[in-house]
Amino acid sequence: MGYHEARWWHDEGEWIRCDLCPHRCAIEDGGTGRCGARQNVRGTLISRAYGRVCVRNLDMIEKKPIFHYRPGSRLLSLGTFGCNLSCASCQNAVLATSSGGDLRQETMEPGEVVELALREGVDGIAWTFNEPTVWAEFIIDTSRIARARGLYTMVNTNGFVLPEAAGEMLDHADAVNVDVKAFSDAFYRKMCGGSLQDVLDTCLLARGKGVHAELTYLLMPGLNDSEDEVGEFTRWVAERMGPDTPVFFFRFQPSHLLSDLPEQSMEVMHRSVRIAHENGLQYVYLGGVAGEGGQDTACPSCGYLAIERRSLKAPGKLCLKGCEVSRFCPTFEVKANIHEPRCPECGNGIPIILTAP
Repeated sequence: MGYHEARWWHDEGEWIRCDLCPHRCAIEDGGTGRCGARQNVRGTLISRAYGRVCVRNLDMIEKKPIFHYRPGSRLLSLGTFGCNLSCASCQNAVLATSSGGDLRQETMEPGEVVELALREGVDGIAWTFNEPTVWAEFIIDTSRIARARGLYTMVNTNGFVLPEAAGEMLDHADAVNVDVKAFSDAFYRKMCGGSLQDVLDTCLLARGKGVHAELTYLLMPGLNDSEDEVGEFTRWVAERMGPDTPVFFFRFQPSHLLSDLPEQSMEVMHRSVRIAHENGLQYVYLGGVAGEGGQDTACPSCGYLAIERRSLKAPGKLCLKGCEVSRFCPTFEVKANIHEPRCPECGNGIPIILTAP
């Protein structure tokens, strides 16, 4: 495929300034940005990841996790290498910390991705595993073709991206899940190498553009799981994103630089759900657990079970360089008890997209 020129950058003489994410890396000729996926080649910023697929899999949308968009639909999930954050808790560090040279890859054109998705009989394409914004150009080019062929696009992002780039990528996404790592800027700077407000701005941008948005919060023991911090996060969601925004509290498992921490307790998981409900959130779910409940969609008015989900241990493992990729995501059995986005018992509206437009 060769080099593919990146978007969102400008020339500053001795170096190029990348305008993709808030790091705004100044990159000298031959150098790469912090993400490892964007390089200055003789005065032009190149997307090194464009079309370079490092991992792909067929998934249900519930594994992303997304619960209120096309429940039970199937996706072709794709990932490349690189990430613009350096999270100590990274579940997919083998991808996120790579600059691509150490990973097996297949090079694909946007049209080839779409044709593969259609052959597999899926409903959409998910950009996930590593941070999707590092190959945002490929996402945009592929999504244009995918939409024309009746496929939807879902993006699972850390949200640490500048508004112009985020806006263009979101214009080509039907659903997005933003991983909010904590509700503390100090945490973001120490544990992720980023900043909280930039992530919150992306959440609000998605909501403002009418993109279906759900949020995930990984509960890490002793780091971001206090009652006060969970309370601040859930109040922000209720007030700024809206009380009908689906939120997942994801269970921490020892990983990457935090392998010495214990597994998150179910007591804290359930306590966080309670706090969220007390702060007005209507759709709060448990993530990263199987067989624990907390994953049905109920009418907030009368309690009718609109969507029933039973989470199961994943039957197989997706591995890369001997490491499991997204190893904490269970599979689901899904039963929809509604045929339109409202409760059949009390008539209350339920913000869920059931079928293709």
